[in-house]
Amino acid sequence: MQISREIRARCEALELLVADAVGNERADAGLHSAAAADFRHLTSELVRCAVIADREVGATWEQIGRPHGLSADAARARYGRARLLWPPPMSE
Repeated sequence: MQISREIRARCEALELLVADAVGNERADAGLHSAAAADFRHLTSELVRCAVIADREVGATWEQIGRPHGLSADAARARYGRARLLWPPPMSE
């Protein structure tokens, strides 16, 4: 729930920022890339939380991998050691 609230808040902030940039006919260089990177971190954490929750209720690796386009083995390799990380690590 905390992650989805954070995503919603950042979407609203981004919407205001972009509206301001469009209204003033200016956009800060890198604005869109910075926003996309920020969302990438949040969505990665959301996926990690979903995998942890699914595993706790008994989902198989096949069931977890399918929506991500992964085989059971690939899902296990990618998420098998998933732990909740909050706040998500920021890229350099």
